[in-house]
Amino acid sequence: MGRAEHPMSGIALVVARRVGILIALLVVLWQPGFGTRAAPTGVTDIDVLVVVDRTRSMAALDYDGRPRIDGVKRDLVDLADALPGSRFALMTFGGVATLELPFTSDTSTFATAVDTLRLEGPFDGTGSSTDRPMTAMQSVLQRADEQHPDRRRIVVFVSDGENTDGAEPASYDGLEDLVDGGIVLGYGTEDGAKMPAAADLSGDEGFVYDQETGEDAISHFDGGELEAIAEQLGVSYAHRTQPGGMTGIADGFDAAADLDEGPGAPAKHDLTWVFGLVLLALVLVELRSWWRALWTSHAALQPVRQEGTP
Repeated sequence: MGRAEHPMSGIALVVARRVGILIALLVVLWQPGFGTRAAPTGVTDIDVLVVVDRTRSMAALDYDGRPRIDGVKRDLVDLADALPGSRFALMTFGGVATLELPFTSDTSTFATAVDTLRLEGPFDGTGSSTDRPMTAMQSVLQRADEQHPDRRRIVVFVSDGENTDGAEPASYDGLEDLVDGGIVLGYGTEDGAKMPAAADLSGDEGFVYDQETGEDAISHFDGGELEAIAEQLGVSYAHRTQPGGMTGIADGFDAAADLDEGPGAPAKHDLTWVFGLVLLALVLVELRSWWRALWTSHAALQPVRQEGTP
């Protein structure tokens, strides 16, 4: 005769199996693995700080025959349309830098802020300088980093690159660590163009007058200065002379963004499936045990037929 199984050993086996199921389930939920692989994030996790030059030179008529600022407005609306779900903030600079709109995911509000943007008057300020918004930009980017460290910070810097205050612009390289991507957009031509004097940028009041030359003032685009800013910020650069192409620029933000290889990145070698198989095997054994117990109980409850009973 075979040795009878001790009841306690059977109970211990059941307990061990069920504990094993619980542990395997927890491990599967944990999604174990080793190593990390880069994983790009979507456009909905970015904060886009748009910085726009509003000095009078942005009225020069060399953007497809229209004021430079007209091209800026159209491009920025197209950019917002190409980045649905992203948050946008609008900063302008001239004599001073001003945060016109804090970060918002409402692209209609952003479009309105862009559309109502107005340039400085012909005699406002003390000359233009491309480094004027630097301190304000640093403050906004640092605050965004503290409040939403999981979001990427994109900078879109918009200007014609002209400096007229006589001083050498400071470098933007101190902001590079706060910037995860972006672009410097340059508007205008090297030949330059006249600037309407009227507030609505029509030719009704003639053009801005240069008292030194006695002629209409000409604003010249400085691509070299803008390329230097792009290099300092660690972003790309594009010279804008006509509408279109903003979707490609928006796609570049995602393609050029730092890939996530931190603690939260997916494992390069995922072991979840291994523990999933273990969990499946234990569950199948448990189901088989339940089925056998149910069948045994059912058989035990059946009435015993007496011999000769029909």
